[in-house]
Amino acid sequence: MTAPRALLVLLLSLVGCKTAETPKPVTPAPAPVAEAPKPAPPPEPKVELPAARALPAALAGVATPVAPETNPLTAEKAELGWFLFFDARLSKDGSMACAQCHHLDKAFTSGNVVDAKVGGAMNKRNSPTMVGLGFHASWYWDGRMPTLEAVSAAAWKGQLGADPASSAAALNAVPVYKAMFVRAFNEPATADNVPMALATFFRALNTGNSAFDKDAAGDKAALSKDAKAGKELFLKGGCASCHAPPMFTDFAFHALGIGDDAGRMDATKDEHDKGKFKTPSLRNVALTAPYFHDGHAKTLEEAIALMAAGGNKVARPDPLLKPVKWSAKQVGQVKAFLESLSGELTYPEAPKLP
Repeated sequence: MTAPRALLVLLLSLVGCKTAETPKPVTPAPAPVAEAPKPAPPPEPKVELPAARALPAALAGVATPVAPETNPLTAEKAELGWFLFFDARLSKDGSMACAQCHHLDKAFTSGNVVDAKVGGAMNKRNSPTMVGLGFHASWYWDGRMPTLEAVSAAAWKGQLGADPASSAAALNAVPVYKAMFVRAFNEPATADNVPMALATFFRALNTGNSAFDKDAAGDKAALSKDAKAGKELFLKGGCASCHAPPMFTDFAFHALGIGDDAGRMDATKDEHDKGKFKTPSLRNVALTAPYFHDGHAKTLEEAIALMAAGGNKVARPDPLLKPVKWSAKQVGQVKAFLESLSGELTYPEAPKLP
């Protein structure tokens, strides 16, 4: 075979007899792995809520105060506020409840001249009664707070030293409280709804059905002979000008010349309000010693005698404060009348806390 022909045969064999390449094996895609189902959250523990008692009925002689539209009066909120008032968990360190300065047996006062806050700092004014607060239009001895909700928030942060957000979280950690808040507000405890619950309780905390109220309703045997005589002296002496029924206060501010506290002027910055303090209610007054904003009078007789004298000398005497001359016997009769103002409470006991 000639060389050109051999070369041609070789080229044709290379073209026509090309060996097929071995195909590369195809690795199959891995099958998708099903995600493991997420575990269901643990069920909410079943909580046995205390039954929300009906709102206390108004007691004889005193109506139920009107609540603002922003915080309607409901049984659920009043019940919750009642619990919170007695619970030290509301405070910064769990050391103090509202009730520690406002005792049941003292008509929700403390019995002390002044009281300590959480941390030991002392208040500068006497702890007033919490009964009947819903009838006021301003609060504290100097009237500086415009709403009961604001009072509750201030006492929570000031007297109890609480950080509202932290305190609300601690309450929500108690299943019963969390459920009570949801029942009352459709949400757990917050910095806003804790004061609302307390304010609702204060509006429901009232008094009435005293011997005075029974006498006014026609029971002529309700008042003792001395109390009847004291009532006449009280009215003739002009005491009702500032201590007007049914709450025996005019909710106004008057200067008695007691101490050097600026009083109402702290709130208004008006020099004419210097030394003025809100007229306290005389309901249950026999239980609320010591008396006046600084605990000036230790006994009811001392307080009556000071008022009968027209208070202490002041630069601008209050025109409503007129001195009267009462003998020791007459002071005793006025005391008997004031004792007749001690009545029942809408909340006469503490709750069983969770």
